[in-house]
Amino acid sequence: MSAVFSSIARRTSHWLRRAAAALAVAAAGLHAASLGEHATSSPLVAVVTVAMIFGCLYCARHLWMRASHRDWGLVALMNVGMIALHVTVMSPGSGGGGHHGHAMHAAAPAPMGHSMSTPMVAALATAALEAVIAVTVLFYQTRFDARDVPA
Repeated sequence: MSAVFSSIARRTSHWLRRAAAALAVAAAGLHAASLGEHATSSPLVAVVTVAMIFGCLYCARHLWMRASHRDWGLVALMNVGMIALHVTVMSPGSGGGGHHGHAMHAAAPAPMGHSMSTPMVAALATAALEAVIAVTVLFYQTRFDARDVPA
């Protein structure tokens, strides 16, 4: 890898780390905002939500400081898992009529009167953006790491 490209990659990585850390803090805030609603629906869901707040802040700290391959992998895994969990819970037949009282099909638009709340849309968009950033960084970092290994 050339010195110029290496310098550019480091600067880009720095800003991607900081952007992903900011998104993780935003996700923690969105989880905190939904905590009251979750606490009234189920104590177990409230405990899981609090755990997710701490998980988001844990990832934010690691992304801000150093962002190893493990950290990026954890961010990608947690965000894809969060999206999958919310889509599964919101789908009809999941028991309880869907997340936040909304019955939704994963691939279909919401029926009139059954749209997702604004915080839910923001949380899913944040998770999707974080997952895309993490997978992209992992792809490029591991690709360039493989080139640096002597044959």
